[in-house]
Amino acid sequence: MSTDDRRADEPSMREDVDLGRRDFFKQTGAAGVVAAVGAGLILPAGMQAAAAAPAGGDFPMPKGLPPGGQSDSRFPVSFATPVKEGLRLVTEYFTALNQRDLAGIAKTLHFPFAIYEEIEPVVFQTEAEFLRNPPASLNSTGKGRTRIAERSYDLLEGVNVHLYCPVGGVFSLKFTRYLPGGNKLFDCEGIYSVTNNDNRWAIQLVSTIIHERGYENYPYPDAEESERLGSQGYLAAFGYRDEALLNDRSKGRGSYEPRLPAGTRTASVNFGYGPRDRTRNARNNEPMKGWKTTGVKSRLVVSTVSDDVGEQNTNLKEFVELAGGTVGEYDYTRINPAHPLVIHATHDKAHVMGGYTRFTTDHRFISETRSVGIRIRKAGNWGSSGNLGQVTHHDASNSKA
Repeated sequence: MSTDDRRADEPSMREDVDLGRRDFFKQTGAAGVVAAVGAGLILPAGMQAAAAAPAGGDFPMPKGLPPGGQSDSRFPVSFATPVKEGLRLVTEYFTALNQRDLAGIAKTLHFPFAIYEEIEPVVFQTEAEFLRNPPASLNSTGKGRTRIAERSYDLLEGVNVHLYCPVGGVFSLKFTRYLPGGNKLFDCEGIYSVTNNDNRWAIQLVSTIIHERGYENYPYPDAEESERLGSQGYLAAFGYRDEALLNDRSKGRGSYEPRLPAGTRTASVNFGYGPRDRTRNARNNEPMKGWKTTGVKSRLVVSTVSDDVGEQNTNLKEFVELAGGTVGEYDYTRINPAHPLVIHATHDKAHVMGGYTRFTTDHRFISETRSVGIRIRKAGNWGSSGNLGQVTHHDASNSKA
């Protein structure tokens, strides 16, 4: 989902990062952006794929998908290959890390690649750059800054699946690191966005949180409270038809959350098929139209928060018309009752299970959208910093009796 998709629909709870330059992208186009600012810029995935990807998408219509329905998580196209490939890749990533094999790690990655070791991403344009100057948490070369203690070893503690769709998925992995002799150093909780770019599966974005020995179960209730308040407040504006609030970019999300400070670097993964497009195409009986891999060179969107607030147009009238699918008249949206809402957290970073559920005027379920994102605490406030993916998990338009 692109940043412009976020402006046109309820947020994924992770995709409301204000990147500052997005209106420039929207108005100028890929060719103009490259000409204006140089070829080194990482462009949003939709621009990268626009010339090469076929208009009809790369996936056939799932068997049993009714007219007007979106392809949700019940169909194998969403989970069979994506989950298999995602679990394979995070296992291979950990195996290479366990063996201190930097080249092996690189083989599991898409480039450009980004990793949040702390609260802002480190970005690598090429494999050569990654191998030459790796991030400190992965640096086993014996040269330069490293966060890997000499002769330490890692034990895998668990792997989980959080999101999946035809072109990607989001997975978490936990391991424990020990010093020689068995003295524990820390737990590491990581989140990984795996994508299919131009028919190759690999990891595009990673974020890790370290819990030093003694801090493993330390609570961070402020991380969850800020996420819940900001998300519920923003989503409520759709039900109240408060388009002025929805169009207000002076805050990070609705009236509840300050913007991250100008200069904050952010990174997100864009699966390339936003919620309004998914809903619109389903209405036109073209639900697979936006799921594309051919020609997509990268799904990584990297930018910097700017002082330029700019303008946006939610087009609430169109949203309300589309949001009910074939279930009924859309009325309001609620934050998903995810348990836990926060997957992992520390004092200044959290991995969050986001999303929203839509309802009709008589409280019938319409659809559930899920996302996974990164939140950081900077300048005294929590804010949404990155997104790892967003999908329609359950569409009641497919569930007619």
